[in-house]
Amino acid sequence: MRIKAIGVSTVLALSLAITPAQAATSWPGESATKYADGTNVFGTNLSGVSFESPGVVWAVKNGPSTLYRLVPSGSTWKVDQKRSLEFADGQGDPDAEGVVSTPDGLFVAVERDNDDGGVSAPKVLKYGTGSAAVAEWELGGMPEVDPNDGPEAISWVPDSFLTQNGFKDDSGKTYVPADHPGHGSGLFFVGLEATGEVYAYALQGSGAKLLSRFASGQSQVMDLEFDGGKLWALCDNHCNGRTTTLAISGGRFKVTATYNRPSGLPNVNLEGFAISPSCVNGKKVVLWADDDNTSSHALRSGSLNCTA
Repeated sequence: MRIKAIGVSTVLALSLAITPAQAATSWPGESATKYADGTNVFGTNLSGVSFESPGVVWAVKNGPSTLYRLVPSGSTWKVDQKRSLEFADGQGDPDAEGVVSTPDGLFVAVERDNDDGGVSAPKVLKYGTGSAAVAEWELGGMPEVDPNDGPEAISWVPDSFLTQNGFKDDSGKTYVPADHPGHGSGLFFVGLEATGEVYAYALQGSGAKLLSRFASGQSQVMDLEFDGGKLWALCDNHCNGRTTTLAISGGRFKVTATYNRPSGLPNVNLEGFAISPSCVNGKKVVLWADDDNTSSHALRSGSLNCTA
């Protein structure tokens, strides 16, 4: 996104977030991409996308804060539902940067209140059928950054995967879901734009318990997606649209690969990334959201090899 001055705390966080450079390889899918929306359906600021199922996608716009439900329409996706978003008190304009559909509901990552844009307010909000959030969690443990450089990405990883693969928190303790009563059936992974770090939280009651922080392999992170036993991290045009994958090794998430964007995907301000849960003829549908609505289109689609 935009380049900004950063403080000492951010520099320290960056030192944790940056890992040795890993050579990028070709995108593990088809090189061609195409528009996946109509002309000027969303305008600018489409920032996050998430598959609920092969035939339903959720998307968020960060200003004015808007939630969209998308369904297939021929070779593209059309808006099936649309509503504005508010904080749990029914007020404000959440700067909605990421969205994830989970078995426990629909969750949105927020950097700040657009009505008070000079103040950082890193949160996760849960939404039901209305505009006001039904639950709200403040995210502690992140470094102080510019209000527009905060939580940009969100994904969800089921407890079953984490326990089967021996996930450990930052104290070195093996993760035990029962230690976090009321947190649901998985953990939330939130990406901090300013540093590229990922933060794993258990959302318990009204509190967000930080369990782990780790490098995404990117200098900045715009979206996260859990698929195929791996966590995918997307960077925008500042990193030429690259993605990294991370898997659990020795109890920790570590970078396993770095991929260039598909050659048919322009180097634009990609802030949303989602992978379909359905494999058809060896391929999965992938969606990218372009925050700048380049050429009057904010949504592009491509494919990923199911074995990637």
